[in-house]
Amino acid sequence: MDIQKLIENIDKEKFAIKFQVHREISGISTKEAAVRLNVEENEIVAIENANGKITPELVKNTAVLFKTDVSSLLSSSTNLNHFEHVYSSPINSTFHTFKSTDEKQSEAILLLIDNVTSMSNRITELLEQK
Repeated sequence: MDIQKLIENIDKEKFAIKFQVHREISGISTKEAAVRLNVEENEIVAIENANGKITPELVKNTAVLFKTDVSSLLSSSTNLNHFEHVYSSPINSTFHTFKSTDEKQSEAILLLIDNVTSMSNRITELLEQK
């Protein structure tokens, strides 16, 4: 399959997510990405909205800009679950409105830590007896 056919069959939604996540992780604004990819800023916005024109040159330059490989950008695999989780994670949320734990969860974690510590101490004692 030649590159042009591959580009024509690309899932623009997945490419858009991958592009935007790579850009944001790199700390590059849409304006800066446009300059570095030699396109207009509105084209970057269109790409991130899955409406932009994807060319072989754009894909190659995008891979170089974001220090990734072309195949991962063009891949239709579900490896972007990682990106979706990071993108919608509590870290990306506003901290004052997100409650990531509750009292019971905190108690369970503290109990687990206490049990692991006790077990570690007991193992150390047993090893010292040998």
